[in-house]
Amino acid sequence: MATQKRKTLSNIISEALSGIIMIVCVLVYLILGFTINFWHPGWIIIVGGALSVGILNIILNAVNDAKNLKKEEKENEE
Repeated sequence: MATQKRKTLSNIISEALSGIIMIVCVLVYLILGFTINFWHPGWIIIVGGALSVGILNIILNAVNDAKNLKKEEKENEE
């Protein structure tokens, strides 16, 4: 049986925000496409959303790693 890794609060927040960002980007793209025929230049919205998700994940992972490092240092001092 495979072991399951527990999700941290940072992972849960990251996944939720990533999903919300991409859904909003797709909805905005579709609304602009159907209302003002903004299909061709509008695809950049999806790319911007993907980049935003990537940046968000990098930031949240860095914060989580820093928090874990600080916790480990504190435990090692004791």
